[in-house]
Parts: sequence; C-alpha cells; structure tokens
Amino acid sequence: MCSTNNHLNKWNPWEDFSLNFRRKKYAIMVLNTKINIQVDHRHMINLWTHAKLRITVDGGTSRWLCWLQDHECDESNILPPDLITGDMDSVPGQVLEYFKDKNAKIIKTPDQMETDFTKALRELKKYCETEKIEIDEIFVFGDTSGRFDQILANINTMYKATSFLADTQIYQIASSSITWVLTPGRHLISIPKCLRESNEWCALLPIGGPCIVSSEGLKWNLDKTLLTFSSLVSTSNTYSGEPHVSVTTDNFLTWSMGIEPLL
Repeated sequence: MCSTNNHLNKWNPWEDFSLNFRRKKYAIMVLNTKINIQVDHRHMINLWTHAKLRITVDGGTSRWLCWLQDHECDESNILPPDLITGDMDSVPGQVLEYFKDKNAKIIKTPDQMETDFTKALRELKKYCETEKIEIDEIFVFGDTSGRFDQILANINTMYKATSFLADTQIYQIASSSITWVLTPGRHLISIPKCLRESNEWCALLPIGGPCIVSSEGLKWNLDKTLLTFSSLVSTSNTYSGEPHVSVTTDNFLTWSMGIEPLL
C-alpha cells in the first residue's frame, strides 16, 4: 500500500466547460475513437481553440477531421493539431499530409511495448519542455465503447502518467462520463448542481490494488473502508447534495462519474 500525504488535490474540470477557457492552461488530446460527446460543436471548437496544446493520436487525427466535416466547420479557420503522434497504422497518409501542410508536427512512435495513448503523453511532456509550455490539465477525448481491453489500457495509461506527469491532471472524457485517477492522499472534487439534483452516478474503483478509502459528500460514504476486487467496490454511488465530494485514499484509485445532465 502507498502512504497518503496531507496535500489537498482539488478537481474542478467543469470550469473548462463553461466560459473560462482563456485563464486555463490545458491541452486537448483526441484518441482513435469516435468523438461522441454531446456538446454544442461551437463549444467544442472553443475548447480546442483556447487550448495551449492540441494533439491527435494516430487514427484520432482522422476522427478529428471527420468530426469537423460532420459539423460543417470551416476547416481553414480551425487551428490544426500542434502535434500528431502514434505508430501511424490507422491514419491515412493523405490526412497526415493535409495537416503537415498546416505545420502540424508529426512524430512517429513505433514502440509496441506501450499504447499510442501512453506514448502521446510522453511526447506531450517532451514538447512542453522544449517549447516551454505550461500545462495544468489534459482533456483526453476517448470514448469507452466496445473494447473492454482498450478501456483498461487507457486507465493503465493514466496510472502510468502519474509517474511522469505528476503535477498534471488528466481527464478522460467519453460520451456521457469523465474519469481520472486519484493518487494516494486527500482530494476535493467539485460536483455541479445539475449532477447533484439528478442523482447522477459516480464510482470509486480500486483498479490498481486494494485501497483504504474515506469519503464525505456521497449518498453512501466510506469510512476507512477497504475497497478491493473480489470484495467491495463503490459503483452506482451518487451524491448527498453537497457541492463537493472529499475522498482520502491510501492507494491509487479510479474516480468515474456520469456527466450527461451537464452536457
């Protein structure tokens, strides 16, 4: 088990889905899954435009281009990806050439010992260090449809990233949920009013190993409770009505929550 620390980690991704783009230091990453998030396309374009760094990962490059075309966006007025990474086995050559002509930096990462998602986060770190870009948050668009192995691989990537992007909050956004990893310690999670009023679901999943967890602000709180697979995991939980949920854990813990009413 990992020991906890006294630092309070605050999580409030909702600011970036409101009108506070300009004051945030965040990156956007598009994985090779269909972009199903149900937000107004103009809002998505604003989120993309005001990011400090825009990355598409392998086939996610085609996904992004198709999304723009499906929403009849004027591609000439949309900033291209700053960085395109991956082993490039699922992106057409003409799509790469299209964005290369728009000055996107293309980095092929052929190593098969890590997923394209993991390698993209490593390249993001290098790019930020080289270009002296500060990033506090990364919003990763990767829907969790169909492939259970890819769902777990993406979570594994977020666990890995705590070692080399320790000061960066990484959120994986699907069509109706958002997921991230809580490191050992204390966490305060902002819960929008619409999610509290609709009793939207949330979950604490001990995917990395057994956790001793305490919480406040949930309908079914935990009090130094052991969460572990083959015994208790906290799924289909919801909120008590308070504007925040506090969680203390002694090990890495996956937090996931439904956001459909928010969208």
